[in-house]
Amino acid sequence: MMNSSDGQLKNEAALVCAARNGDKQALLTLLKSNWNWLKGLMYNVLGDPDQVDEAMQNLCLLLLTKINTVREPERFKGWLSIVARNSALSLRQKNARNNLCLSRVLPQEQLIEPGPDIPDQLDRAEQHQKLLQAIKLLPEKYREVFLLKYMDEKSYAEIAEILEVPVTTVQIRLVRARRMIFNRLTGKPTDKVPRT
Repeated sequence: MMNSSDGQLKNEAALVCAARNGDKQALLTLLKSNWNWLKGLMYNVLGDPDQVDEAMQNLCLLLLTKINTVREPERFKGWLSIVARNSALSLRQKNARNNLCLSRVLPQEQLIEPGPDIPDQLDRAEQHQKLLQAIKLLPEKYREVFLLKYMDEKSYAEIAEILEVPVTTVQIRLVRARRMIFNRLTGKPTDKVPRT
């Protein structure tokens, strides 16, 4: 077991082993090092930034109780992505039943700060919304890769490990995702993406 004077263990598998043995600092380190891509994955499933925080809290609680079920510490990212995705899907189903989302209730104007440069803010907000909508409309496998790459700046190898697919698959999906977003933003057809 790792104590506070030992510092962080060097690799993730060792941290997983320590966390399975009850080391809360190791679990915290695992959460911190994976936090950003997990938020991207949650956004990919939920499509609503307001729900991501709740999903992340649920995931933290799940990890506390389920970390000891990790059978292969060296494949922790794959295990974590499955747990996170399932947690987000459960939250999405719960919210679908409630059918109430804050982003639908609050007027869009409340999201823009008042000030002298309101036209610029409106333009930026509109562009931002168009980009978010284009990302949201991506098929899930492309949106997932795009968010992992650009929200957390994961390398192709890291994304491949998280999604348990070959690196070439990650590269192809990312190229296609960018093309679909570009096509949607420029008004080109989005149903036919060139096989690049």
